[in-house]
Amino acid sequence: MVVLIVGIPDSGKSRMAEDMAVRLAGNDSRYYIATMIPFGEEGQKRIEKHRKLRKGKGFETIECPYDLGRKLLAMDRITESTCLLECMSNLVGNEMHREGALSGDELVDCIIRDIKSLCDRAKNVVIVSNYFPMEDVGYDDDTRNYVRVLFQVNDELKKISDEIYVFEDGTWIKENANLGSDRV
Repeated sequence: MVVLIVGIPDSGKSRMAEDMAVRLAGNDSRYYIATMIPFGEEGQKRIEKHRKLRKGKGFETIECPYDLGRKLLAMDRITESTCLLECMSNLVGNEMHREGALSGDELVDCIIRDIKSLCDRAKNVVIVSNYFPMEDVGYDDDTRNYVRVLFQVNDELKKISDEIYVFEDGTWIKENANLGSDRV
């Protein structure tokens, strides 16, 4: 099962994803694939907030801020487990800004290939992502490019997901391929 949870920052994505992963895992192993690189005090506070949220839920944390495919390829233990991948917006930004980074469609293809590989190996994968407006007055060229790449990644993730939850107008909507949408 692949579940995609997409929303604006601070919309409750993490709590929803953790609860979903715990439910899907049952008594199986649970892994939290953390993609955030903490920059400054603000980043560290955000990480602590997320650690507190998942405390006692049985997750083993795997730090993976970039190069998801290579890192997870060496991890046999994720087979038949439930993995919570948080968050695509961090992973995309990290991949875009590291030395020797791919760009555009090549970057999108690489990220999606890595996630498909994870989905093929794990029993369940819950993916958290953000969405941002495609255009904003304050965007510089780098931000516009980041938002575009994240949009493309999210769009490709929807194609491989069994369930999709999108936060719109203050509520969660469950989207199902070819079946329409329902408010949750």
